[in-house]
Amino acid sequence: RRVHGDVGNWTTLWNAVSINRYLASYARPGGWNDPDMLVGSNPLATKYLTELQSRTQFTLWAMMHAPLLIGSNILNISPFDWETYSNSEVIAVDQDPLGVQGQVFWQNCPVVDLQTLRKEALTKYSDVPECQQIWTKPLVNNARAVAFVNFGSSDVTLSCDSSCLAAMSLFGAVNVRDLWAHQDLGTVTSFESVVLANGGSAMFRVTQSSVSSSNFDTQTLLPQ
Repeated sequence: RRVHGDVGNWTTLWNAVSINRYLASYARPGGWNDPDMLVGSNPLATKYLTELQSRTQFTLWAMMHAPLLIGSNILNISPFDWETYSNSEVIAVDQDPLGVQGQVFWQNCPVVDLQTLRKEALTKYSDVPECQQIWTKPLVNNARAVAFVNFGSSDVTLSCDSSCLAAMSLFGAVNVRDLWAHQDLGTVTSFESVVLANGGSAMFRVTQSSVSSSNFDTQTLLPQ
């Protein structure tokens, strides 16, 4: 069911995502939380995001197990948006059979209660804060999806170290795949990524490795 009004810009997206975080326990097969349609990045549309933000919306919707419904004119869809919406690896995260909505694992964003967020959605939205989040989502076969999101106005480096992995029940060496670059990043004990400002994100699939962790260092990823 719909859990938010229309998403038409970065501010309303922030509010929709913030509200839906509180509703994760209600998501299940046959009843997914719907934070609205995918906006796209076509500047000729009435409502649109930047390319970075539209890709981050797709990332977050997949992490939240949300319906992936395109709300823009598909006859004029850009090559960038087509590449975004046809990414089978990200779609697989959204449609993972385990059926669990992802959660914020770490953030430096201000915590706003659900009542305040819903009031803002009906009256006046607050500004998007200068902050970052790391999301995680359990997948079948003890895999995890991990997303880094940058709501701030400067590029940042976000990381997932051994304690981060341990909190996801992953220990020692892990295999990491970049879902937007479609690239295996190898076997590592931690990984980090430069995440671009104003709506940049990165998304990974992480699985346990049987290889000893003693010979591996942090994998650093550059923005695509």
